[in-house]
Amino acid sequence: MNRKITRRQAILAVSSALLLPVTCSQSTPLQNRSGAIFAHGVASGDPDQSSVVIWTRVSEIEAVVEVDWVLATDADFINVVARGRYATDQGRDHTVKIVVDNLDPGQEYFYQFAVNGSTSAVGRTHTLPVGHIEQLVLAVVTCSNYPFGYFNAYDAIANDPSIDLVVHLGDYIYEYDADGFGGEAGKRIGRIHDPRHETVSLDDYRKRHAQYKSDQGSLAMHAAHPLIVIWDDHETANNPWMGGAKNHQREEGSWAIRRAASLQAYYEWLPIRDPGSGGAPEKYWRHYKFGDLASLITLESRHTGRSQQIEYGEHLEGIDSPEQARKFLNSVIGAPNRSMLSQEMERFLGSELEESVRSDRRWRIIGNQSVMAKSIVPALNEAMFAKLRNELDGEGAEILRNLTRLGELGLPEDMDTWDGYPAARERFYQIAKDAGVRDLLVLSGDSHSYWANSLYDGQDRAMGIELGTTGISSPRSLLALGAEGMKRFDQLNAANNREIEWTDGRHLGFIHLTIDHHGAHANFVAVSDVESRRYTTQTIHSVDITQANGTLRID
Repeated sequence: MNRKITRRQAILAVSSALLLPVTCSQSTPLQNRSGAIFAHGVASGDPDQSSVVIWTRVSEIEAVVEVDWVLATDADFINVVARGRYATDQGRDHTVKIVVDNLDPGQEYFYQFAVNGSTSAVGRTHTLPVGHIEQLVLAVVTCSNYPFGYFNAYDAIANDPSIDLVVHLGDYIYEYDADGFGGEAGKRIGRIHDPRHETVSLDDYRKRHAQYKSDQGSLAMHAAHPLIVIWDDHETANNPWMGGAKNHQREEGSWAIRRAASLQAYYEWLPIRDPGSGGAPEKYWRHYKFGDLASLITLESRHTGRSQQIEYGEHLEGIDSPEQARKFLNSVIGAPNRSMLSQEMERFLGSELEESVRSDRRWRIIGNQSVMAKSIVPALNEAMFAKLRNELDGEGAEILRNLTRLGELGLPEDMDTWDGYPAARERFYQIAKDAGVRDLLVLSGDSHSYWANSLYDGQDRAMGIELGTTGISSPRSLLALGAEGMKRFDQLNAANNREIEWTDGRHLGFIHLTIDHHGAHANFVAVSDVESRRYTTQTIHSVDITQANGTLRID
């Protein structure tokens, strides 16, 4: 994070490696001496200036087990700075999580675990820096769905030494059964969800996390880079809100019990700090501070403040004109009492933005689950879509019918995004403005598409830039329109919406984001294949972000 190289040198080094396709094969993670004992590898994350979380899991031992751990400034463990022993058992699914403190800021560390003579892979991590920071390089990821394919983007990130941290914006796992979203692909390539049924119980969620941690790309990435992670919906169930979820049915039991089980497994299996004494696990938000360069504030928008999503199927039957649709958009979707963030989350956001301004950091980055920019479905009246209506059947035909109707009425595509909560989005912007902030850099996930968006409030004032990352392996459902249909929809969507500068829903991968005191550079890095461990990477689009008149713009 404090490398003595220029931003241009860093960008050229990464870009030259990515602009041309590079054939890769998923790397084998650093080997341990007993792979069965440490089958799920090692991980680190949730860092601050003097501490970091290190993690592993012990397999094939049923009883209470004592795990030794060590942390050093070198990979050979000559300069050991901390060590200890941790007892784990079935009560926490034999996971091991240590908050190692009293560390130096901005320092690289290496760590390892041992049980009865068996040692884990060696992990690499670091604390957050203080003082003047020249640059920060983030890999921005979301939506890793095991049945849909190998986590090749994780592998590419593991093999990129320029990356400082991985920012995961949610959907780290998926809850579906073997016949659900991704099930067909999983059966084709031999990546079937475990358990085969939908995850509901604590044991179910634990098994699902274990399966996802077995992917070779995941093992490599977690060992190579520390993680900053927030959850989205599928860590529990599709489209949750405070009182339930779209994918939770009454016969599946209590929503509160299911949610508690999913969050318990999440805290067990990820390198994040547990809630403090008496703390509610759902109140999960953070402010990461990178010296004088950046603040990264993560949002919780699923379990503590979100109102139930609007379902178009319950409202559109009586809407026959754009005028009626606008009334529906303003009075129902735009109802002022519809919330996305809890009041406590909003207070945290406001106070931490104010602290960032007082500290004169250059960047205010928001870790956000779902797309924030306004996106009204375009009219699909071109000959291409007329042809597709005659050719498509099944899911593709239904998707096209729904999009065509929304385009005719001038309505947003997805009510689970901030478009479904416009009053909450304005409150979010007002909190930022009250803190003196109109230069937000919002990082968003969930949509299985890439985005480069310019954000404006309801009074048409610029609020910053949004970068949205596509899925690690989860494809966009609109691909049922075919590659050319998806490409043309993206083009029309950008042309129809002022805030959308560029979007792409055809590729899978991640964002490689470099920021310094002069600007930011984002590479949208795509992987060629997820159904094989052999893949190529290619930067399909890049943007530069600069500051002008107190806000940000895409050059």
